[in-house]
Amino acid sequence: MAREGARGSRARKKGKKESKTRVVHSNVLHERAKGEENPNRHYADNKIKTTKYTLLSFLPKNLFEQFHRFANVYFVFIALLNFVPALSAFQPELSLAPVLFILSVTAIKDLWEDYRRHRSDKEINHMDCLVYSRYGG
Repeated sequence: MAREGARGSRARKKGKKESKTRVVHSNVLHERAKGEENPNRHYADNKIKTTKYTLLSFLPKNLFEQFHRFANVYFVFIALLNFVPALSAFQPELSLAPVLFILSVTAIKDLWEDYRRHRSDKEINHMDCLVYSRYGG
C-alpha cells in the first residue's frame, strides 16, 4: 500500500501543475421560484430554535422534567400519604402547599428561561447576513 501511495503522488506531479487558486461552483439557487416551483421547498430553513417548549407542550413537558427529580417525587408521595386518614400527621391540604409552591416556582423559572431563549433566537434569526447570489446584486 505504501508503494501505491508513492506512485499516486508521483503521477500527480507528472500531470498538470496544480494552481494556487480554485473555483467554487455554487449549486443552482432557486431564489426566484416561489411555492410549488421551488425544488428546495422540502428542505429545512436555517432558523435557529433553541427553545424547549411551545404553548401547548409547556405544562406536560415541564411536569415530566420536574418529576424526574427524586426529591419532587418523594415530597409529592409524602403529601399524598397525608390524605390517608390512618397516616395523616396534619391537615392534608397544608402538606400540598410547599410542594406546589416549589413546583410552581420552578415552572415559572423554566418559563422565563425559555422566553429568554426565544427572544435570543428571534434576535439572531433577524440579523442581517450576506447571501451569495449567482445572479449578482
